[in-house]
Amino acid sequence: MRKLIYIVMMIALVHNISAAEDKFSEGKYEFISSNKNTKAEECPMSPYMKGSTVFFRNDTAYMFYPRMDLELDTPIVCHELMGLEIQGTFAYDKNANKIYFSKNDGAGNAELYEASYMGERWTDIKKLKIKGVMPSKAVIKGSSLAAGRWNHTVKGTTGFFNPSLGRGGRRIYFSGTFLAGKGNRDLWYIDYDGDDLWSRPKSIGDSINTAGKEDFAYVVGDTALYFASTREGGFGDMDIWVSHKGRKDTTWGAPVNLGDHINSSAADYNVAFNKVSAYFISNRASGKGKADIYRPIWINPAREKELMAHSTLEEPKGFNWVLFFFDFNMTSMKPEYEAQLDELLSAMKEFPDGKFEISGHTDSRGSAEYNLKLSQKRAEYIKDLLVKKGIDPSNLVAVGRGMTEPVIPDAQEEAEHEQNRRVDIKIINE
Repeated sequence: MRKLIYIVMMIALVHNISAAEDKFSEGKYEFISSNKNTKAEECPMSPYMKGSTVFFRNDTAYMFYPRMDLELDTPIVCHELMGLEIQGTFAYDKNANKIYFSKNDGAGNAELYEASYMGERWTDIKKLKIKGVMPSKAVIKGSSLAAGRWNHTVKGTTGFFNPSLGRGGRRIYFSGTFLAGKGNRDLWYIDYDGDDLWSRPKSIGDSINTAGKEDFAYVVGDTALYFASTREGGFGDMDIWVSHKGRKDTTWGAPVNLGDHINSSAADYNVAFNKVSAYFISNRASGKGKADIYRPIWINPAREKELMAHSTLEEPKGFNWVLFFFDFNMTSMKPEYEAQLDELLSAMKEFPDGKFEISGHTDSRGSAEYNLKLSQKRAEYIKDLLVKKGIDPSNLVAVGRGMTEPVIPDAQEEAEHEQNRRVDIKIINE
């Protein structure tokens, strides 16, 4: 029998950013200061190549990978990012092999630049051409801020800062203080218009920007926006907030504070995701310096043994994908999990002759009879989505198991109940 190389996925956490985003925002982690922090500032921090993360310490760029326990592996000096004069975070586009970053243009303006990766070096550094207030195809010369009348109104806050990507690299989010803003640093975006030209800056919206300070935008799957803000309702200084929207929506929803398992009375900001988890920066007193990296620890470390990769197995025994898709009493999937469903689809197509059981589960609240019906509807819902995406319905079996097979028995907290409200997909070996 031919050998198959595949990955067993028990909770999807370590295999896609959407799952990591879910765990982060729903409080599946607790966060502690990394033991790799020093008395110097470890900031800013940005996702980089091959699942790594880069942070700056003084003028040196360091790259790290997460260990299995989510602590930082030994940081490695990232020489190719040195000398680019990067200010703040940068945005890495793996598809275009580019990075976008802010740096001083020599005339007192912090502008957005791009660089291309060639020969293990970042080269072809050039300033982005950004349209002004009035739409124009003319090439902008000099400062894009001056040409577009995006003049600064608050002393000490100038230019384009802390870029991140959206829409597959065709949108850049950033922060800045402009006449058209709310008064302090706000969040903006520009879209790629073709011919090396970007659209004029647009406000991310009044649902996000306030008279306070909004900064460090980070978008996951174009459906979740993480950012730092001094807005009312926080725990003090800057807090990390999240806003969601559907993929086809144009307006972000009301922001939600991530709570005291993330935020503190100090400044908490600069979220960076990779395929394993999320990290952020804080200057709280529990760290080693003025700005430290905070990393996750498992709330339920006993389940860590389930996160394993198997290769060169004789047959697809144990293929098991667990999806946490459902709100309480709901049978439909949240729009922010669409990317996770696409990854499941790709994994299933690795076994074109496989038959899959889709089992729905509920939490322990409600009667057994009601939960059995609810779990069946959840399984049928995922089956229908997979059929619409091209999976042969004769290879899919939907089963409702109610509340009889909880991941966390005797669940008490909402975060624990949510892990029981799931759908499992596994191969049926005959």
